[in-house]
Amino acid sequence: MSAFPPDGRVPLREKLSYGLADFGNCLYWQFFKYYLLYFYTDIFKIAPKEHAAAVAGTMFLVVRLWDAVFDVVVGVVADRTTSRWGKFRPYLLFGAVPFGLAGIICFTTPSFDATGKIIYAYVTYTFLMMVYSSVAIPQNSLLGVITPNPVERTSLSRYKFVFAFSAGLVVQFFTPRLVNWFGGGSAAHGYQMALVCYAIVAAVLFIQCFLIVRERVSPPAGQKTRLVDDARDLLGNRPWLVLFAVTMATILSYALRTGTLIHYYKYYVGAHDVNTIFWGVRHFTYEELFSWSLVLGSVLTIAATAMLPYAARYVGKKMLYAILMGISNVAVLAYYFLSPDQIGWIVGLQLFVSMAQGPTSAILWAMYADCADYSEWKNGRRATGLVFSAAVMSQKFGWSLGGAIPGWLLAYVGYVADTQLSAQALHGLLLTVSILPSIAGFLATGCTLFYSLDERRVAQIGEELAKRREFEAVR
Repeated sequence: MSAFPPDGRVPLREKLSYGLADFGNCLYWQFFKYYLLYFYTDIFKIAPKEHAAAVAGTMFLVVRLWDAVFDVVVGVVADRTTSRWGKFRPYLLFGAVPFGLAGIICFTTPSFDATGKIIYAYVTYTFLMMVYSSVAIPQNSLLGVITPNPVERTSLSRYKFVFAFSAGLVVQFFTPRLVNWFGGGSAAHGYQMALVCYAIVAAVLFIQCFLIVRERVSPPAGQKTRLVDDARDLLGNRPWLVLFAVTMATILSYALRTGTLIHYYKYYVGAHDVNTIFWGVRHFTYEELFSWSLVLGSVLTIAATAMLPYAARYVGKKMLYAILMGISNVAVLAYYFLSPDQIGWIVGLQLFVSMAQGPTSAILWAMYADCADYSEWKNGRRATGLVFSAAVMSQKFGWSLGGAIPGWLLAYVGYVADTQLSAQALHGLLLTVSILPSIAGFLATGCTLFYSLDERRVAQIGEELAKRREFEAVR
């Protein structure tokens, strides 16, 4: 472990390096969020059109539930890893190339029959998610061991999510263009080559993070690492349990909406003539409307997340999360009342939701680092990897349900890809981008009332842990 920087402050180059690793991570995750269901239903064609959404939704549930359990396994193993590079950094070095290859294989469309495609999708998607977890869990866990300073952790979380949302900006802007450029009329080949580009960038950024970032917070001297003790500590960590519920509901809200947002633009909104500031009246396809609303939204997300440490300093992380999530839920709910020709409102509310919801993920991750400190303070043992991997598990549960429910609902209301959808199917699609995600979002907001680690208590815990570490260092 490296020595602490003065006052726990982290050098700028490490903050940038850590953020860049999350950029590589989120090139994949943002791609999954916006294009995965669409890829399997409309490009890969995982099943006949009338069954594709249900088959894909079921696959998301099965694979992500297994992957959620696997996340905890990765966290437990990482906590018990001992190397000259630390506990978490080695996974970035040795997992970078497999991470890239797994994405390319998953987004390859073979010429199999219906059964063969389903088997191929299950195998490659499961492999991708396991490799993803093996790199992403250690990379996320670094947030808890780079510094013990809670203010610096909030700053690190800001860098992490500014770069994460920047990856979303890249994915949203370049994916349709890469697909068209590489595809040459073949969307399947275009999506595969887009993943090749993202995979190369991601692998390079993971390796640079391994080379630059240092781990400085180690478990207490002489800590015994029995799994049953770690599990007991985690389940007895009430702030973590509250965050588990908050995160699961938050991600469920995100996933319900983003998983079908491109379907919403394609089948509900469609193409429109729009009076723009720079181009005058211009005809926009649904792909262009979708891409530009996400790109502009990401710009606002990045700007809002960059202001996170300043806002959190005045109102606290818990209150800031509740405010942002609450007002964004109202905007999401408003989508239910918009008609397809209200383009200004559709795009405007998307921008507002992006700006309000964007910083919430960064806030939650900073709060998880506080929970790791709370566990060490309360129990005298530290299991950073388990805390963060179990946190990711809650995300995976949210993504599992958020990926499955839209697929099942679309199948139930008669969604058939590349056809004129019935009024019933369009209404079901509208529910997945408005009513359902807002319900999950309000549930997440309400759960924060039970979170007990405010800024004053976190500071007290940090001071006591610093004294313990100083005492251990001179023994």
